[in-house]
Amino acid sequence: MAGLRFTSSGDAAASLAGDEKVKLQVDEEICCSQLVNTLLQLRIEKGISQKELAKRIGCDPSKISRLESGNDLQLKMGDVMQYLSALNVKMNMVFEDTSLPVAEQIKQDVYLIHEKLEQLVKLAKQVDGDEIIINKIHVFCSEVLFNFLSRFGDSYKKLCVVSGHDNPALPGSMQIPYDSDTGYRGG
Repeated sequence: MAGLRFTSSGDAAASLAGDEKVKLQVDEEICCSQLVNTLLQLRIEKGISQKELAKRIGCDPSKISRLESGNDLQLKMGDVMQYLSALNVKMNMVFEDTSLPVAEQIKQDVYLIHEKLEQLVKLAKQVDGDEIIINKIHVFCSEVLFNFLSRFGDSYKKLCVVSGHDNPALPGSMQIPYDSDTGYRGG
């Protein structure tokens, strides 16, 4: 088996088992365990043991073990909320109506981004006078703005090519000058 390369865990499992059906089973289990895997990663990244997490939640460690060894279909919303709360992780649920036109979906995403940026404004007001934190927020926002506008510009140019428009230049107000002192684009 040395030298074999697999493109997925399912391929490797099928090769080891000598049964192509195993690939489908493994791929399905991976697909049905994305949330469980995310929860487990969050706990591990925070360096918290199952025993410590159980203590924070007020349950038996075996409950945490069962939750982490199960799949997404076995999860209960209340358990997920307790798990995340004990890790000090906020949970957001996003319901995306894929039957809406893509333009409407993008508008909804823009409103969500705006809400997050307003949270940064609140934070900046709370630390009023702390120049280090305010400067970090400024640098972060500038980098985010640059990255967003850069990607928006790339997509806009591609759309212009597809739609047959000859002049894909962005409006002047969307150009971001490069700041050689800080090494990023933005004001």
